[in-house]
Amino acid sequence: MNLAADSIREQLDIETQRLLVDQARAVCRESPLVRPVARGGQTMSVRVTAAGSLGWVGDGRYHYTREDSRGRPWPAMPREWTDIADHVAGVHPWDSAIVNWYDAGSSLGWHRDTSERDQDLPIVTISLGDSCSWAVRLDVDERVHRCRLDSGAVTLLAGPTRLALHTVERVIASPLLSPLDRPGRVSITVRVAG
Repeated sequence: MNLAADSIREQLDIETQRLLVDQARAVCRESPLVRPVARGGQTMSVRVTAAGSLGWVGDGRYHYTREDSRGRPWPAMPREWTDIADHVAGVHPWDSAIVNWYDAGSSLGWHRDTSERDQDLPIVTISLGDSCSWAVRLDVDERVHRCRLDSGAVTLLAGPTRLALHTVERVIASPLLSPLDRPGRVSITVRVAG
């Protein structure tokens, strides 16, 4: 068993990936990407925005808000994003989609998603662009499970893995697989935050 590889539940076709990239760009135009600040005060290497009624904010603490960094409501979440989440995780009242932009050389450290009100509800992530090294472990002292996520991979953290530690260790240049017109990776993480 490999928890990282087992989290992959679907592989989206290239046309769907291109549509989702266009939608993510539209969200970023409406609510620009910002660099979150981690709890320790360091600026993260990824840039983040969101769509839906709630968006995630990292400003030294991690929480959800109804307004972006400019005090405006987050953009609407595209229906295609919730359709994908419904398909892999069942129907839920999805209210937040975090959009992360990873430049070449970016990573996201080990963490658990614990800012959501109900931590039993699943989290669905769509990977677009360059590939990445994805790692999951159930706890700090547990074995690390790794795999490569290519563009179009849809992962699910639910049940026993919902509160698993996970990380994007590094971005892997994959220009032949990417629907992006430049190096980098986009992830869209759909969840029930409120």
